[in-house]
Amino acid sequence: MELATFIRSKEDAIVAEWEAFAQTYLPSAAHMDRSALRDHIIGLLRFIANDLETSQTERQRSEKAKGQGPKEGGSHDSAAETHADLRFTGGFDTVEMISEFRALRASVIKLWRVEWANTETGDILPDLLRFNEAIDQVMTESLARFTNKVNHSGSLFVGTLVHDFRGPLVAVHNSAQALVMRGKLDDEQVKLVSQIETGTSRISRLVSNLIDAV
Repeated sequence: MELATFIRSKEDAIVAEWEAFAQTYLPSAAHMDRSALRDHIIGLLRFIANDLETSQTERQRSEKAKGQGPKEGGSHDSAAETHADLRFTGGFDTVEMISEFRALRASVIKLWRVEWANTETGDILPDLLRFNEAIDQVMTESLARFTNKVNHSGSLFVGTLVHDFRGPLVAVHNSAQALVMRGKLDDEQVKLVSQIETGTSRISRLVSNLIDAV
């Protein structure tokens, strides 16, 4: 049985194998229900099965091996990208995202190995190569979207933090300077105000560094 046909005929078994891995080894999957875990995995499998049956040139093969194959969804979000959105919302980290695709690869090969043992098979290497290329493609699409989401979220968080932090910081610093300018402070109060100014200046530099980093 060709791998594409096998994937379609064993879709439920492959998803179940993958789901068992996710529930056991992915901490972020613990709070997700069964349908949330399975969502878009079937879409990824069907894309891979279709890809296995699509002829390709050597140039296309080379591009896909580098994760640069044509995007499944064209100008629209692919199943891999939608999967990334779902996992980002679900609180997955990058390691867990990669682990999911490793598990999907392992699940298909594990179950197909049983098929090899039970049937007469021809040359399986071409199918295995195409399968790995397709997995690499969907993983690249998914990780690219996931990384963009993480980076955008980090920039948004820093921007919000800086915006909400800078106003009170300036107010404290200006108040300390106003107290000094009044000239009615004793030595102990001058020392305390000086510590406030030093502390706010240091925090202000840290805020500026955060802005430069994003």
